Amino acid sequence: MKLFNTTKQLGKCSSLIKSSNINNGLVFYSSSSTYKPNYNEIYKKHFENGEKDRKLSREEIITTMKENTLFSWNPTEAAANKALVMEKGEGVFFYDTNGKKYIDFNSQAMCSNLGHTVPEEVIKAVDQQLRSAAYAYPCAIVTPIKARLSKLLADIFPGDINHFYYVSGGAEANETAMRMVRLFTGRHKILARYRSYHGATLGAMTLTGDPRRWNSEPGASGVVHFMDPYPLSFKWGDNEEEIAQNSLKYLREVIDYEGAKNIAAIFLESVTGTNGILRPPKGYLEGVRQICDETGILMVCDEVMNGFGRTGEMFGFMNSKEVVPDIVTMAKGINGAFLPLGAVGCRDRVADHFKKNPIGIGSTYNSHPVTLASAYAALEYMLKNRVLDNVKTLEPVLKSLLEGLKSRHPTVKGFRSIGLFGTVELQKNSKGEPFIPFNGPPHPAITQLQEEVSKNGLYTLFRWSSFFTNPPLVITESELRYGFDILDKCLTNLDKHFEK
Repeated sequence: MKLFNTTKQLGKCSSLIKSSNINNGLVFYSSSSTYKPNYNEIYKKHFENGEKDRKLSREEIITTMKENTLFSWNPTEAAANKALVMEKGEGVFFYDTNGKKYIDFNSQAMCSNLGHTVPEEVIKAVDQQLRSAAYAYPCAIVTPIKARLSKLLADIFPGDINHFYYVSGGAEANETAMRMVRLFTGRHKILARYRSYHGATLGAMTLTGDPRRWNSEPGASGVVHFMDPYPLSFKWGDNEEEIAQNSLKYLREVIDYEGAKNIAAIFLESVTGTNGILRPPKGYLEGVRQICDETGILMVCDEVMNGFGRTGEMFGFMNSKEVVPDIVTMAKGINGAFLPLGAVGCRDRVADHFKKNPIGIGSTYNSHPVTLASAYAALEYMLKNRVLDNVKTLEPVLKSLLEGLKSRHPTVKGFRSIGLFGTVELQKNSKGEPFIPFNGPPHPAITQLQEEVSKNGLYTLFRWSSFFTNPPLVITESELRYGFDILDKCLTNLDKHFEK
């Protein structure tokens, strides 16, 4: 194969490729026959003549999204056309480029727990860290802020979860935990549940049980999925005790099939998040803990969504009695998502192994001092302002408002909530049939509902025939009721589609 060794030759090749659309079944594009960009001209284009300070219209922004970016999950063109353009945020609200106000009922990606106004403590801490030590190579250099945050987290976590490894987000935290459990146990298999989501990287997506996993398959090796206490099409029992006992009996059987000596860990969300806000039945987490103790399998709780107050406790697993996981993964609420940060916490016996053996994983942004500073200050704000107390106070209010929706709207089949973590399930008829079945295609009535909710100034996540009520943890009762007034109005229109 002959290589092009001059700019002129490469330019001619680019022109030829562009003029010939198909080559061996592949389509090639080249935007220019010029190999090397003119950086002086680029600087002038973007940063001189006031261009960088010029306000962009929504149309310009959406056009650029289509031409120069790719969206997550959905096709870029369709996602860009429907996207809201956020101009600024304030409290539990944010505003688009036209000044329209939206109440945030999903805390963005269930992560903006402290709302959209960055506390002064966080701004000051980030500024000071940027001015003192903006970056440190994590394999060889440590910083005071890493020590301060680690001490604080050791006090916040129950039991002997005293050691922490810092990463860039929740998916990376779960990837790290996968590596740790295999190195610690010397076993390869990992069990994870079907109604689960653990992140978008390859290992975390393989752990994930819902259909988002499919596009990443075959995925990482060694992951075995098992059924949840709350399957979609049948019940393990008629009450929490039966459900817990039968689910645990089934789990023991799965472990027998796979061989306990081959299983490194069981990964689970302590309260299932995007797959339905499913609180485990009483005794279930306790039972999983017992099974792990008996078999030498590690218990890993994914607290990426639950962690730092979402469920009314500091961590979701704390809603169960005396359950301390071996490893906890976290992100989102650790700093209100003001900067990208995740972490893995582990018990002393797990940490002792890695004090003498390499963890075998690392990344450039591990323990980034600026993100650590944001977390330390965000946790200071959370503790000082008793945010957990606010969640506890509003938990019965949220439940009452959800009950009100169900009593007034025939299209509301049911709801679930814990803390400020809620979801509403919708039905199209008295048989309880959903507008959109599991992983089914869009339904015009739900599409219309989504549009009306947004038009009336409320932002939340819709998933098939459900939507979420997960506002920032700093929301007030009046703001919570304001959001439900919008939902009430929009559901009245959806009710017109009932029994049709």
